[in-house]
Amino acid sequence: MSRSSALLFAVALSLCPAVAADPVPGPTPAPSPAPSPSPAPATSPAPSPAPAPAEPAPGEAAAAAPAAESAPVPTPVPTPEPILPTAELLKWGQRLREGQIGQEPNAVAYLDLIDKGDATAAQAGDFATYLGKRGMIRLALAYQEHALKLAPKDPTLWLNLGTLQSGLGKHSSAESSYRKAVELDPNNALAHYNLGAVLDTKKNYDEAIEEYRRALVLDPDLGDARKNPQVVNNEHLLAVKLQIYQSQTGAFGLPLVQMQKPEKPAPPPSPPPSPPPDKK
Repeated sequence: MSRSSALLFAVALSLCPAVAADPVPGPTPAPSPAPSPSPAPATSPAPSPAPAPAEPAPGEAAAAAPAAESAPVPTPVPTPEPILPTAELLKWGQRLREGQIGQEPNAVAYLDLIDKGDATAAQAGDFATYLGKRGMIRLALAYQEHALKLAPKDPTLWLNLGTLQSGLGKHSSAESSYRKAVELDPNNALAHYNLGAVLDTKKNYDEAIEEYRRALVLDPDLGDARKNPQVVNNEHLLAVKLQIYQSQTGAFGLPLVQMQKPEKPAPPPSPPPSPPPDKK
């Protein structure tokens, strides 16, 4: 190439755009993020006081309360219905009102309570006892049975029922009533004695004597004719008293004498004499 040609080629090369060469692979530095401008501190306004919550109405408060926290509602106890007298007993009461008993204010007051179903078991039982003492045993028995409907676990009512049944000659029924009284109250001396009397009437002597014995152990006064007139006609009571006497005095059946007498307690010391009054 001539010198002029080389010079023209160099001038032409300088006037052409540059050709980029292939880059050499290598670690690429992570671009540093541009710093964000920090905002200027703004003056925040003072917080306004929050309004007080309005109190809910009573109805709204009850509705808002959860069901689990509400107080349990007590179950109402059903009131037992009054036990009214039977139609037959009401007829007996009407007859009593028309007779002499209807002239007695206390008897009429009892009848009013019983007919309305307001009488207690004790009141109905007392009215039955009142009729029984006046010799109206059948009427007394009807009112006594009504009293037992009001209080079926009262031993005294069963005791009086047995006595009224015995007065009508119903000894088997009386025995059942006395046994019920003894079952409810084993320490009822009169129930044991009356049961023995019914068993005696039924010629069940061994068991009758045992019931007499139990009665006198519980209440020795039942063997006194002044307090229990029935003992006058009781042929087995002497044997019972002897049996109790032997059990209390020992196996000999005769009393043993104690050698040493109990000492009498010493009299209390007399108080010291009071000083004489001052002489002025």
